[in-house]
Amino acid sequence: MLVSSIARFNAINTMNNAAMNMMNASSAFTNTMANMHTFGGEHDLNMLHNMDKKLSLDLASNSLLYKISYLQEKAARKRQETEAKRLLDFQA
Repeated sequence: MLVSSIARFNAINTMNNAAMNMMNASSAFTNTMANMHTFGGEHDLNMLHNMDKKLSLDLASNSLLYKISYLQEKAARKRQETEAKRLLDFQA
């Protein structure tokens, strides 16, 4: 029961971290697009393209991490409920 609780807390913590990282990447992406007029020249456009690729990859990887953590938490919750039910059936 304790192991399931620890697994759930770890999964929830990872979900929260991934959600925060997604929010930060989205915010940085929005700020970059809002301040696009400050960039000029081909070198700066190349830098802007690289920033766009990095932020898009960060957003995608954090989204995947969030989904995986959600499924881990869901599995841990189901296991915890099964263990609790089995313990109650055993005691009865």
